Amino acid sequence: MQAKIGNKVKFINDDATGIITKVISEKELEIEDNHGFTLRVSINEVIVIDDNEDIVYTVDNTEYINQTDLRKEKFKSKSKLLDKYKKLNKYKYENTLEIDLHLEELVEFPTRLEDWQKLYTQINHAKKCVEAAQSENIPRIVFIHGKGTGVLKTELRNMLSNTYELQFSDADYREYSTGATEVYLR
Repeated sequence: MQAKIGNKVKFINDDATGIITKVISEKELEIEDNHGFTLRVSINEVIVIDDNEDIVYTVDNTEYINQTDLRKEKFKSKSKLLDKYKKLNKYKYENTLEIDLHLEELVEFPTRLEDWQKLYTQINHAKKCVEAAQSENIPRIVFIHGKGTGVLKTELRNMLSNTYELQFSDADYREYSTGATEVYLR
């Protein structure tokens, strides 16, 4: 993804955050950290976060975009998040969303992320989808997490039951085997 002036970032090897103030080159940024210091850093040393300090994406390259464009991005509605799932939805008449949590569907370069970043990205995306679906009164979501080792499935179910107190079950075995969870929002 591209770094833009005004993006909030978190340092990977430090607990500090900052704002991108200048794009020096394709691989280097100038950042004003939360203590007021100006630092030159490689794009590999930071990740872009939102106001809640949730990871938005890692920086692959840089691009200058003016502040007006940044303000427009902040006011995107949550419903835009679900638009792509509504278009591809095979449950058109049941008002159910099918959301694929495989990392390749969520980020451009998944191999560049560490394991904790991968899981964090997937869980965070699931949270945003649940909140958007609740605001649009969508009754069911099918999260496709895959079989794998079960870490994502376990974390997803923990998040659903602890954070949102939602009911869920394994999705249709004939269609997804054990690689999907069906969530009931009402």
